[in-house]
Amino acid sequence: MQKLDLSGAANYCLSTPMDRLPLLITDRCLADAKETIVKWTNAHFSGGVHIPKEIITMPKSRFGQRPVIISSLPSRILYHALVAGVASALEADSRGGEAWVQHEAFAEESPSEYIVQVDIAACYEFIDHERLRQELVTRILDADYAKTITDYLEECSTNRRGLPQLTAASDKLADLYLSIIQRQLMRQGLEVSRYADDFIIRVGSWERANETIEYAAEYARNLGLILSYEKTRAARTLFYKKKAESQRELQKRYFDSEKERMTFFHVAGGGRYGDVSLGEVLPSDVEALKSSMWRVVFDWQNKSGDARANPDIEVHSESSLRQLLPLAISVLQDEHKRIANSVLTNLVTTEPIRLERVCRYALGRIARPAEAEDNWKLIQALTGSGRLSPWGRIWLLYVISELPPVEVPSFDQTQRWVQRQLSDRHETVRVQAAWAAATFKQLKDDQVYELFRSATPITLPGIAAAMGKKAGVLKAENRQGGLSKALISSAISESTLNKAAYEWGEKV
Repeated sequence: MQKLDLSGAANYCLSTPMDRLPLLITDRCLADAKETIVKWTNAHFSGGVHIPKEIITMPKSRFGQRPVIISSLPSRILYHALVAGVASALEADSRGGEAWVQHEAFAEESPSEYIVQVDIAACYEFIDHERLRQELVTRILDADYAKTITDYLEECSTNRRGLPQLTAASDKLADLYLSIIQRQLMRQGLEVSRYADDFIIRVGSWERANETIEYAAEYARNLGLILSYEKTRAARTLFYKKKAESQRELQKRYFDSEKERMTFFHVAGGGRYGDVSLGEVLPSDVEALKSSMWRVVFDWQNKSGDARANPDIEVHSESSLRQLLPLAISVLQDEHKRIANSVLTNLVTTEPIRLERVCRYALGRIARPAEAEDNWKLIQALTGSGRLSPWGRIWLLYVISELPPVEVPSFDQTQRWVQRQLSDRHETVRVQAAWAAATFKQLKDDQVYELFRSATPITLPGIAAAMGKKAGVLKAENRQGGLSKALISSAISESTLNKAAYEWGEKV
Protein backbone atom coordinates (compact mmCIF):
# COMPACT_ATOMS: atom_id res chain seq x y z
CA MET A 1 0.00 0.00 0.00
CA GLN A 2 2.91 2.34 0.68
CA LYS A 3 3.96 2.13 -2.98
CA LEU A 4 0.58 3.29 -4.27
CA ASP A 5 -0.47 6.80 -5.22
CA LEU A 6 -3.90 6.54 -3.61
CA SER A 7 -4.37 10.30 -3.66
CA GLY A 8 -3.88 10.48 -7.42
CA ALA A 9 -6.15 7.48 -7.91
CA ALA A 10 -8.82 9.12 -5.74
CA ASN A 11 -8.61 12.31 -7.81
CA TYR A 12 -9.14 10.28 -10.96
CA CYS A 13 -12.01 8.12 -9.68
CA LEU A 14 -13.83 11.02 -8.03
CA SER A 15 -13.78 13.07 -11.23
CA THR A 16 -13.98 10.40 -13.94
CA PRO A 17 -17.11 8.27 -14.41
CA MET A 18 -16.80 4.65 -15.40
CA ASP A 19 -16.84 4.40 -19.18
CA ARG A 20 -20.37 4.82 -20.61
CA LEU A 21 -21.90 5.58 -17.20
CA PRO A 22 -22.81 8.86 -15.55
CA LEU A 23 -20.92 9.85 -12.40
CA LEU A 24 -22.78 7.63 -9.93
CA ILE A 25 -24.25 9.14 -6.78
CA THR A 26 -22.08 6.71 -4.79
CA ASP A 27 -19.06 8.57 -6.19
CA ARG A 28 -20.46 12.10 -6.41
CA CYS A 29 -21.40 12.17 -2.74
CA LEU A 30 -17.75 11.78 -1.68
CA ALA A 31 -16.40 14.56 -3.89
CA ASP A 32 -15.54 16.73 -0.86
CA ALA A 33 -14.02 13.92 1.18
CA LYS A 34 -10.89 12.96 -0.74
CA GLU A 35 -8.59 12.82 2.29
CA THR A 36 -11.12 10.76 4.23
CA ILE A 37 -11.59 8.27 1.43
CA VAL A 38 -7.83 7.90 0.89
CA LYS A 39 -7.38 7.11 4.59
CA TRP A 40 -10.32 4.72 4.44
CA THR A 41 -8.88 2.90 1.43
CA ASN A 42 -5.45 2.61 3.02
CA ALA A 43 -6.84 1.39 6.35
CA HIS A 44 -9.35 -1.12 5.00
CA PHE A 45 -7.24 -2.75 2.29
CA SER A 46 -3.86 -2.92 4.01
CA GLY A 47 -4.85 -6.26 5.54
CA GLY A 48 -6.42 -7.59 2.34
CA VAL A 49 -10.19 -7.60 2.68
CA HIS A 50 -13.20 -8.58 0.59
CA ILE A 51 -14.00 -6.44 -2.48
CA PRO A 52 -17.73 -5.65 -2.52
CA LYS A 53 -19.12 -5.93 -6.03
CA GLU A 54 -22.30 -6.09 -8.07
CA ILE A 55 -22.80 -7.21 -11.66
CA ILE A 56 -25.14 -5.24 -13.88
CA THR A 57 -25.64 -5.52 -17.64
CA MET A 58 -25.48 -2.97 -20.43
CA PRO A 59 -26.32 -3.39 -24.12
CA LYS A 60 -23.67 -4.31 -26.64
CA SER A 61 -23.40 -2.28 -29.81
CA ARG A 62 -25.42 -4.83 -31.79
CA PHE A 63 -27.06 -7.66 -29.85
CA GLY A 64 -26.85 -9.09 -26.38
CA GLN A 65 -25.75 -7.73 -23.03
CA ARG A 66 -22.33 -6.96 -21.58
CA PRO A 67 -21.74 -7.79 -17.88
CA VAL A 68 -20.30 -4.90 -15.88
CA ILE A 69 -18.78 -5.24 -12.41
CA ILE A 70 -19.44 -2.29 -10.14
CA SER A 71 -17.52 -2.19 -6.87
CA SER A 72 -17.28 0.37 -4.11
CA LEU A 73 -15.44 3.62 -4.74
CA PRO A 74 -12.54 2.71 -2.39
CA SER A 75 -12.17 -0.61 -4.24
CA ARG A 76 -11.94 1.15 -7.60
CA ILE A 77 -9.45 3.64 -6.19
CA LEU A 78 -7.28 0.74 -5.07
CA TYR A 79 -7.55 -0.95 -8.48
CA HIS A 80 -6.68 2.23 -10.37
CA ALA A 81 -3.70 2.88 -8.08
CA LEU A 82 -2.40 -0.69 -8.48
CA VAL A 83 -2.41 -0.55 -12.28
CA ALA A 84 -1.25 3.07 -12.50
CA GLY A 85 1.75 2.14 -10.37
CA VAL A 86 3.14 -0.08 -13.15
CA ALA A 87 1.56 1.57 -16.21
CA SER A 88 4.87 2.80 -17.60
CA ALA A 89 6.06 -0.80 -17.97
CA LEU A 90 2.91 -1.98 -19.78
CA GLU A 91 1.56 -1.59 -23.31
CA ALA A 92 0.74 1.83 -24.75
CA ASP A 93 -3.00 2.53 -24.86
CA SER A 94 -4.36 1.03 -28.08
CA ARG A 95 -7.46 3.26 -27.95
CA GLY A 96 -6.06 6.76 -27.45
CA GLY A 97 -6.12 9.79 -29.75
CA GLU A 98 -6.53 8.99 -33.43
CA ALA A 99 -6.05 5.25 -32.83
CA TRP A 100 -9.29 4.15 -34.50
CA VAL A 101 -8.71 6.34 -37.56
CA GLN A 102 -5.21 4.90 -37.93
CA HIS A 103 -6.55 1.38 -37.39
CA GLU A 104 -9.07 1.77 -40.22
CA ALA A 105 -6.44 3.36 -42.48
CA PHE A 106 -4.17 0.35 -41.89
CA ALA A 107 -6.71 -1.75 -43.80
CA GLU A 108 -7.71 0.79 -46.44
CA GLU A 109 -4.12 1.72 -47.32
CA SER A 110 -2.78 -1.81 -47.29
CA PRO A 111 -0.57 -2.81 -50.24
CA SER A 112 -1.47 -6.46 -49.59
CA GLU A 113 -4.25 -8.18 -51.53
CA TYR A 114 -6.14 -9.46 -48.49
CA ILE A 115 -7.07 -8.27 -45.01
CA VAL A 116 -7.84 -10.57 -42.09
CA GLN A 117 -9.99 -9.06 -39.35
CA VAL A 118 -9.93 -10.91 -36.03
CA ASP A 119 -12.06 -10.05 -33.01
CA ILE A 120 -12.06 -11.73 -29.60
CA ALA A 121 -15.45 -12.83 -28.25
CA ALA A 122 -16.28 -11.50 -24.75
CA CYS A 123 -12.61 -10.75 -24.25
CA TYR A 124 -12.71 -9.14 -20.80
CA GLU A 125 -14.78 -11.99 -19.36
CA PHE A 126 -12.22 -14.71 -20.11
CA ILE A 127 -8.81 -13.20 -19.44
CA ASP A 128 -6.95 -15.78 -17.34
CA HIS A 129 -5.54 -14.32 -14.11
CA GLU A 130 -2.59 -16.69 -13.85
CA ARG A 131 -1.45 -16.06 -17.43
CA LEU A 132 -1.91 -12.33 -16.85
CA ARG A 133 0.19 -12.58 -13.68
CA GLN A 134 2.99 -14.25 -15.63
CA GLU A 135 2.96 -11.48 -18.23
CA LEU A 136 2.96 -8.83 -15.49
CA VAL A 137 5.98 -10.43 -13.80
CA THR A 138 7.82 -10.41 -17.13
CA ARG A 139 7.12 -6.69 -17.61
CA ILE A 140 7.46 -5.24 -14.09
CA LEU A 141 9.93 -7.76 -12.55
CA ASP A 142 8.03 -7.73 -9.25
CA ALA A 143 6.27 -11.00 -8.46
CA ASP A 144 4.61 -9.73 -5.28
CA TYR A 145 3.15 -6.66 -6.99
CA ALA A 146 1.87 -8.77 -9.90
CA LYS A 147 0.22 -11.19 -7.48
CA THR A 148 -1.45 -8.29 -5.64
CA ILE A 149 -3.10 -7.20 -8.88
CA THR A 150 -4.34 -10.70 -9.70
CA ASP A 151 -5.45 -11.22 -6.10
CA TYR A 152 -7.64 -8.14 -6.53
CA LEU A 153 -9.04 -9.55 -9.78
CA GLU A 154 -9.81 -12.88 -8.13
CA GLU A 155 -11.85 -11.01 -5.53
CA CYS A 156 -13.93 -9.66 -8.41
CA SER A 157 -14.38 -13.05 -10.07
CA THR A 158 -14.97 -16.52 -8.69
CA ASN A 159 -13.40 -18.50 -11.54
CA ARG A 160 -9.94 -16.86 -11.79
CA ARG A 161 -10.92 -15.20 -15.04
CA GLY A 162 -12.12 -11.81 -16.16
CA LEU A 163 -11.51 -8.09 -15.75
CA PRO A 164 -13.98 -5.49 -14.45
CA GLN A 165 -15.29 -3.66 -17.51
CA LEU A 166 -15.64 0.07 -18.22
CA THR A 167 -12.48 1.06 -16.34
CA ALA A 168 -9.21 2.48 -17.63
CA ALA A 169 -7.26 0.09 -15.39
CA SER A 170 -8.88 -2.94 -17.05
CA ASP A 171 -8.23 -1.49 -20.50
CA LYS A 172 -4.55 -1.28 -19.59
CA LEU A 173 -4.42 -4.89 -18.42
CA ALA A 174 -6.41 -6.09 -21.44
CA ASP A 175 -3.96 -4.39 -23.79
CA LEU A 176 -1.13 -6.20 -22.01
CA TYR A 177 -2.88 -9.56 -22.34
CA LEU A 178 -3.84 -9.09 -25.99
CA SER A 179 -0.31 -8.00 -26.89
CA ILE A 180 0.66 -11.68 -26.43
CA ILE A 181 -1.48 -12.62 -29.44
CA GLN A 182 -0.19 -9.63 -31.39
CA ARG A 183 3.43 -10.69 -30.80
CA GLN A 184 2.71 -14.25 -31.89
CA LEU A 185 1.15 -13.04 -35.14
CA MET A 186 4.04 -10.69 -35.82
CA ARG A 187 6.48 -13.60 -35.31
CA GLN A 188 4.77 -15.20 -38.30
CA GLY A 189 6.03 -12.27 -40.36
CA LEU A 190 2.60 -10.61 -40.42
CA GLU A 191 1.84 -6.88 -40.34
CA VAL A 192 -0.68 -6.31 -37.55
CA SER A 193 -2.70 -3.37 -36.24
CA ARG A 194 -4.70 -3.73 -33.03
CA TYR A 195 -7.41 -1.55 -31.53
CA ALA A 196 -8.47 -3.08 -28.19
CA ASP A 197 -9.44 -6.66 -29.13
CA ASP A 198 -9.91 -5.93 -32.83
CA PHE A 199 -6.97 -7.10 -34.99
CA ILE A 200 -6.37 -6.15 -38.62
CA ILE A 201 -3.73 -8.23 -40.42
CA ARG A 202 -2.30 -7.73 -43.91
CA VAL A 203 -1.75 -10.91 -45.96
CA GLY A 204 -0.80 -11.62 -49.56
CA SER A 205 -3.04 -14.55 -50.49
CA TRP A 206 -6.31 -16.27 -49.68
CA GLU A 207 -4.44 -19.32 -48.39
CA ARG A 208 -2.34 -17.12 -46.09
CA ALA A 209 -5.51 -15.42 -44.88
CA ASN A 210 -7.06 -18.71 -43.79
CA GLU A 211 -3.82 -19.85 -42.17
CA THR A 212 -3.72 -16.56 -40.25
CA ILE A 213 -7.21 -17.09 -38.85
CA GLU A 214 -6.13 -20.57 -37.74
CA TYR A 215 -3.01 -19.14 -36.08
CA ALA A 216 -5.06 -16.47 -34.32
CA ALA A 217 -7.59 -19.03 -33.10
CA GLU A 218 -4.80 -21.24 -31.71
CA TYR A 219 -3.01 -18.38 -29.94
CA ALA A 220 -6.29 -17.12 -28.51
CA ARG A 221 -7.23 -20.61 -27.33
CA ASN A 222 -3.88 -20.95 -25.54
CA LEU A 223 -4.84 -17.84 -23.57
CA GLY A 224 -8.34 -19.08 -22.79
CA LEU A 225 -9.95 -16.85 -25.41
CA ILE A 226 -12.00 -17.60 -28.50
CA LEU A 227 -12.54 -15.69 -31.70
CA SER A 228 -15.82 -14.00 -32.50
CA TYR A 229 -16.86 -15.88 -35.61
CA GLU A 230 -19.38 -13.18 -36.41
CA LYS A 231 -16.64 -10.53 -36.62
CA THR A 232 -13.65 -12.60 -37.73
CA ARG A 233 -13.33 -12.64 -41.51
CA ALA A 234 -10.98 -12.48 -44.47
CA ALA A 235 -11.68 -10.14 -47.37
CA ARG A 236 -9.89 -8.45 -50.21
CA THR A 237 -8.32 -5.12 -49.37
CA LEU A 238 -10.55 -3.72 -52.12
CA PHE A 239 -13.55 -4.32 -49.82
CA TYR A 240 -12.07 -1.96 -47.20
CA LYS A 241 -11.16 0.61 -49.83
CA LYS A 242 -14.73 0.56 -51.15
CA LYS A 243 -16.08 0.81 -47.61
CA ALA A 244 -13.98 3.93 -47.04
CA GLU A 245 -15.11 5.34 -50.39
CA SER A 246 -18.73 4.70 -49.41
CA GLN A 247 -18.21 6.66 -46.19
CA ARG A 248 -16.70 9.53 -48.16
CA GLU A 249 -19.62 9.47 -50.60
CA LEU A 250 -22.03 9.66 -47.69
CA GLN A 251 -19.98 12.56 -46.34
CA LYS A 252 -20.12 14.29 -49.72
CA ARG A 253 -23.87 13.77 -50.04
CA TYR A 254 -24.68 15.15 -46.61
CA PHE A 255 -21.95 17.68 -46.02
CA ASP A 256 -20.29 18.96 -49.16
CA SER A 257 -23.62 19.56 -50.89
CA GLU A 258 -24.52 22.02 -48.12
CA LYS A 259 -21.71 24.30 -49.09
CA GLU A 260 -20.14 24.56 -52.50
CA ARG A 261 -16.68 25.20 -51.14
CA MET A 262 -16.15 23.76 -47.71
CA THR A 263 -12.91 23.14 -45.85
CA PHE A 264 -13.90 19.76 -44.55
CA PHE A 265 -13.12 17.65 -41.54
CA HIS A 266 -12.69 13.93 -41.14
CA VAL A 267 -15.65 11.78 -40.14
CA ALA A 268 -14.35 8.74 -38.28
CA GLY A 269 -16.48 5.72 -37.59
CA GLY A 270 -16.08 2.74 -35.34
CA GLY A 271 -14.75 2.20 -31.89
CA ARG A 272 -16.01 -0.56 -29.65
CA TYR A 273 -19.58 0.79 -29.76
CA GLY A 274 -19.70 1.85 -33.41
CA ASP A 275 -19.48 5.52 -32.51
CA VAL A 276 -18.81 8.21 -35.08
CA SER A 277 -16.73 11.28 -34.32
CA LEU A 278 -15.37 14.23 -36.23
CA GLY A 279 -12.26 16.32 -36.32
CA GLU A 280 -11.83 20.07 -36.49
CA VAL A 281 -14.65 22.16 -37.93
CA LEU A 282 -13.79 25.67 -39.08
CA PRO A 283 -16.19 28.42 -37.91
CA SER A 284 -17.24 29.10 -41.49
CA ASP A 285 -18.39 25.50 -41.82
CA VAL A 286 -20.49 25.25 -38.68
CA GLU A 287 -23.79 26.21 -40.28
CA ALA A 288 -23.24 23.85 -43.19
CA LEU A 289 -22.45 21.07 -40.74
CA LYS A 290 -25.63 21.71 -38.76
CA SER A 291 -27.73 21.85 -41.92
CA SER A 292 -26.30 18.54 -43.08
CA MET A 293 -26.99 16.98 -39.70
CA TRP A 294 -30.65 18.00 -39.92
CA ARG A 295 -30.78 16.21 -43.28
CA VAL A 296 -29.35 13.10 -41.62
CA VAL A 297 -32.08 13.27 -38.96
CA PHE A 298 -34.93 13.75 -41.43
CA ASP A 299 -33.70 11.12 -43.88
CA TRP A 300 -33.13 8.57 -41.13
CA GLN A 301 -36.62 9.21 -39.80
CA ASN A 302 -38.03 8.30 -43.21
CA LYS A 303 -35.75 5.33 -43.75
CA SER A 304 -36.37 3.96 -40.25
CA GLY A 305 -40.06 3.81 -41.08
CA ASP A 306 -39.21 1.59 -44.04
CA ALA A 307 -37.01 -0.57 -41.80
CA ARG A 308 -39.79 -1.03 -39.23
CA ALA A 309 -42.23 -1.95 -41.97
CA ASN A 310 -39.80 -4.62 -43.22
CA PRO A 311 -38.07 -5.91 -40.05
CA ASP A 312 -36.65 -8.98 -41.81
CA ILE A 313 -34.78 -6.89 -44.38
CA GLU A 314 -31.91 -4.64 -43.32
CA VAL A 315 -32.21 -1.36 -45.17
CA HIS A 316 -28.57 -0.48 -45.92
CA SER A 317 -29.16 3.25 -46.26
CA GLU A 318 -31.03 3.26 -42.95
CA SER A 319 -28.15 1.56 -41.10
CA SER A 320 -25.62 3.95 -42.65
CA LEU A 321 -27.64 6.96 -41.57
CA ARG A 322 -28.19 5.42 -38.12
CA GLN A 323 -24.43 5.28 -37.66
CA LEU A 324 -24.33 9.05 -38.21
CA LEU A 325 -27.32 9.82 -36.01
CA PRO A 326 -25.45 9.96 -32.64
CA LEU A 327 -23.06 12.44 -34.25
CA ALA A 328 -26.02 14.47 -35.51
CA ILE A 329 -27.52 14.55 -32.02
CA SER A 330 -24.22 15.84 -30.63
CA VAL A 331 -23.80 18.51 -33.31
CA LEU A 332 -27.40 19.71 -32.88
CA GLN A 333 -27.23 19.69 -29.07
CA ASP A 334 -27.30 23.51 -28.80
CA GLU A 335 -29.56 24.24 -31.76
CA HIS A 336 -32.64 26.37 -31.03
CA LYS A 337 -34.84 23.80 -32.76
CA ARG A 338 -35.27 20.55 -30.84
CA ILE A 339 -34.89 17.09 -32.35
CA ALA A 340 -38.26 15.35 -32.19
CA ASN A 341 -38.73 12.94 -29.30
CA SER A 342 -39.89 10.29 -31.78
CA VAL A 343 -36.45 10.33 -33.45
CA LEU A 344 -34.70 9.93 -30.11
CA THR A 345 -36.94 7.15 -28.84
CA ASN A 346 -36.84 5.26 -32.16
CA LEU A 347 -33.04 5.34 -32.08
CA VAL A 348 -32.98 3.87 -28.57
CA THR A 349 -35.51 1.21 -29.57
CA THR A 350 -33.30 0.23 -32.51
CA GLU A 351 -29.97 0.48 -30.65
CA PRO A 352 -30.38 0.49 -26.84
CA ILE A 353 -26.72 1.50 -26.38
CA ARG A 354 -27.67 4.93 -27.79
CA LEU A 355 -29.66 5.69 -24.64
CA GLU A 356 -26.55 7.37 -23.26
CA ARG A 357 -26.37 9.82 -26.16
CA VAL A 358 -30.09 10.59 -25.89
CA CYS A 359 -29.80 11.16 -22.14
CA ARG A 360 -26.92 13.55 -22.71
CA TYR A 361 -29.07 15.40 -25.24
CA ALA A 362 -31.84 15.84 -22.68
CA LEU A 363 -29.33 17.03 -20.07
CA GLY A 364 -27.99 19.56 -22.55
CA ARG A 365 -31.48 21.05 -23.04
CA ILE A 366 -32.25 21.59 -19.33
CA ALA A 367 -31.48 25.31 -19.53
CA ARG A 368 -34.38 25.79 -21.98
CA PRO A 369 -37.53 26.23 -19.85
CA ALA A 370 -39.78 25.91 -22.91
CA GLU A 371 -38.56 22.34 -23.38
CA ALA A 372 -39.13 21.17 -19.81
CA GLU A 373 -42.31 19.27 -20.69
CA ASP A 374 -40.67 17.78 -23.79
CA ASN A 375 -37.83 16.45 -21.65
CA TRP A 376 -40.22 14.79 -19.20
CA LYS A 377 -42.23 13.30 -22.08
CA LEU A 378 -39.02 11.91 -23.54
CA ILE A 379 -37.91 10.34 -20.25
CA GLN A 380 -41.39 8.97 -19.58
CA ALA A 381 -41.43 7.34 -23.03
CA LEU A 382 -37.99 5.82 -22.44
CA THR A 383 -38.94 4.45 -19.02
CA GLY A 384 -41.79 2.62 -20.71
CA SER A 385 -39.38 0.77 -22.98
CA GLY A 386 -39.35 -2.99 -22.64
CA ARG A 387 -35.60 -3.19 -23.32
CA LEU A 388 -34.20 -1.33 -20.31
CA SER A 389 -31.08 -2.89 -18.84
CA PRO A 390 -29.84 -1.93 -15.34
CA TRP A 391 -27.36 0.35 -17.15
CA GLY A 392 -30.26 2.06 -18.92
CA ARG A 393 -32.22 2.51 -15.68
CA ILE A 394 -29.17 4.11 -14.05
CA TRP A 395 -28.88 6.62 -16.90
CA LEU A 396 -32.57 7.51 -16.79
CA LEU A 397 -32.52 7.92 -13.01
CA TYR A 398 -29.50 10.19 -13.33
CA VAL A 399 -31.33 12.41 -15.85
CA ILE A 400 -34.50 12.44 -13.74
CA SER A 401 -32.59 13.72 -10.71
CA GLU A 402 -31.21 16.59 -12.82
CA LEU A 403 -34.46 17.75 -14.45
CA PRO A 404 -36.58 20.51 -12.84
CA PRO A 405 -40.07 19.50 -11.66
CA VAL A 406 -43.00 20.39 -13.91
CA GLU A 407 -46.72 19.94 -13.28
CA VAL A 408 -47.45 17.67 -16.24
CA PRO A 409 -48.72 14.06 -16.42
CA SER A 410 -45.36 12.75 -17.70
CA PHE A 411 -43.63 14.08 -14.57
CA ASP A 412 -46.07 12.24 -12.29
CA GLN A 413 -45.81 9.03 -14.32
CA THR A 414 -42.03 9.19 -14.20
CA GLN A 415 -42.05 9.67 -10.43
CA ARG A 416 -44.15 6.52 -10.08
CA TRP A 417 -41.53 4.70 -12.17
CA VAL A 418 -38.80 6.01 -9.82
CA GLN A 419 -40.67 4.58 -6.84
CA ARG A 420 -40.70 1.15 -8.48
CA GLN A 421 -36.93 1.31 -8.99
CA LEU A 422 -36.44 1.59 -5.21
CA SER A 423 -37.11 -2.14 -5.07
CA ASP A 424 -35.02 -3.10 -8.10
CA ARG A 425 -32.85 -6.19 -7.57
CA HIS A 426 -29.67 -4.19 -8.35
CA GLU A 427 -28.50 -2.03 -5.48
CA THR A 428 -26.77 0.42 -7.84
CA VAL A 429 -30.14 1.07 -9.47
CA ARG A 430 -31.82 1.36 -6.07
CA VAL A 431 -29.41 4.00 -4.78
CA GLN A 432 -29.78 6.10 -7.95
CA ALA A 433 -33.55 5.84 -7.47
CA ALA A 434 -33.16 6.91 -3.82
CA TRP A 435 -31.28 10.01 -4.93
CA ALA A 436 -33.92 10.84 -7.57
CA ALA A 437 -36.74 10.30 -5.06
CA ALA A 438 -35.01 12.45 -2.44
CA THR A 439 -34.54 15.23 -5.00
CA PHE A 440 -38.32 15.48 -5.28
CA LYS A 441 -38.98 14.93 -1.53
CA GLN A 442 -40.45 11.47 -2.13
CA LEU A 443 -38.05 9.31 -0.10
CA LYS A 444 -39.69 7.83 3.01
CA ASP A 445 -38.42 6.29 6.26
CA ASP A 446 -39.59 2.77 5.45
CA GLN A 447 -37.90 2.93 2.06
CA VAL A 448 -34.62 4.03 3.64
CA TYR A 449 -34.81 1.19 6.19
CA GLU A 450 -35.28 -1.28 3.35
CA LEU A 451 -32.46 0.24 1.34
CA PHE A 452 -30.04 -0.06 4.27
CA ARG A 453 -31.16 -3.60 4.98
CA SER A 454 -30.10 -4.82 1.54
CA ALA A 455 -27.12 -2.49 0.93
CA THR A 456 -23.41 -3.30 0.80
CA PRO A 457 -20.49 -0.85 1.10
CA ILE A 458 -20.97 -0.13 -2.62
CA THR A 459 -24.07 1.99 -2.01
CA LEU A 460 -24.14 2.88 1.72
CA PRO A 461 -22.65 6.37 1.19
CA GLY A 462 -25.09 7.02 -1.65
CA ILE A 463 -28.06 6.18 0.57
CA ALA A 464 -26.72 8.52 3.24
CA ALA A 465 -26.37 11.24 0.57
CA ALA A 466 -30.00 10.73 -0.46
CA MET A 467 -31.04 11.15 3.17
CA GLY A 468 -29.03 14.36 3.36
CA LYS A 469 -30.55 15.57 0.09
CA LYS A 470 -34.11 15.24 1.38
CA ALA A 471 -33.17 17.00 4.61
CA GLY A 472 -31.51 19.81 2.67
CA VAL A 473 -34.47 20.28 0.31
CA LEU A 474 -36.95 20.50 3.18
CA LYS A 475 -34.68 22.82 5.16
CA ALA A 476 -34.37 25.19 2.19
CA GLU A 477 -38.16 25.35 2.02
CA ASN A 478 -38.53 25.73 5.82
CA ARG A 479 -40.66 22.60 5.87
CA GLN A 480 -41.03 19.82 8.40
CA GLY A 481 -41.60 16.11 7.86
CA GLY A 482 -38.12 14.87 7.02
CA LEU A 483 -36.64 11.48 7.86
CA SER A 484 -36.52 10.47 11.51
CA LYS A 485 -33.57 11.74 13.56
CA ALA A 486 -32.87 8.24 14.87
CA LEU A 487 -32.58 6.91 11.31
CA ILE A 488 -30.25 9.74 10.30
CA SER A 489 -28.09 9.19 13.38
CA SER A 490 -27.80 5.47 12.72
CA ALA A 491 -26.65 6.14 9.18
CA ILE A 492 -24.05 8.85 9.74
CA SER A 493 -22.58 7.24 12.86
CA GLU A 494 -21.85 4.00 11.00
CA SER A 495 -18.82 5.36 9.14
CA THR A 496 -16.94 8.53 8.28
CA LEU A 497 -17.83 8.01 4.62
CA ASN A 498 -21.56 7.95 5.38
CA LYS A 499 -21.20 11.12 7.45
CA ALA A 500 -19.32 12.92 4.67
CA ALA A 501 -21.89 11.76 2.10
CA TYR A 502 -24.84 12.92 4.23
CA GLU A 503 -23.30 16.37 4.71
CA TRP A 504 -22.62 16.64 0.98
CA GLY A 505 -26.22 15.70 0.21
CA GLU A 506 -27.51 18.41 2.55
CA LYS A 507 -25.56 21.10 0.69
CA VAL A 508 -26.26 20.28 -2.98
